[in-house]
Amino acid sequence: AGASGRPPLSKGFVDEARERARENVDALAPRVADGWDVVVVEPSDAVMLQSDYHDLLAGDDVATVSNATYGVFEYLDAFRLDDGLDAAGGGSLVYHGHCHQKASKKDHHAVGVLRRAGFEVDPLDSTCCGMAGSFGYEAEHFSMSKAIGRILFDQIDAADGDEVVAPGASCRTQLEDRPGADSEPPHPIETLAAAVDAD
Repeated sequence: AGASGRPPLSKGFVDEARERARENVDALAPRVADGWDVVVVEPSDAVMLQSDYHDLLAGDDVATVSNATYGVFEYLDAFRLDDGLDAAGGGSLVYHGHCHQKASKKDHHAVGVLRRAGFEVDPLDSTCCGMAGSFGYEAEHFSMSKAIGRILFDQIDAADGDEVVAPGASCRTQLEDRPGADSEPPHPIETLAAAVDAD
């Protein structure tokens, strides 16, 4: 399987997105039929396979792949694969969820897994980070993107937590520009893996 097709779909290149979707479904459907699950780290790609592929393709294979696709924290949570993970003393996190996960009501999985592992988690009641894929890179949207980002930065400053985590790549890029940020914040799965490895 390759790229999900999210970038071309977000720019209106539907035929290119459909081609990517077809390639992925053709590659993944036989694996799923053999009992495999599809686990995706980037939230927008997970939702692409779970939902948007149904708008691009028809047929049983699309449903087969869609029904077997999970975001990484959704997968850990749904099958309780996090049982026994111990990140006690892992610290306190400020969690900014991804818009696509929020829209599909799958954003709670990360918070639950992180808390069960031993983190203190302050999930922000935040909206979009302002980057929205490539939206924030476009000259005509730059000032709006930064204004939205400042709202998020203020929420982080008011939150209880020592480290900021965010699952979305574009969100992490925006958060890297937060005043006082040393670098791009990690994906929460990186933070969880590092804490578990340290024990």
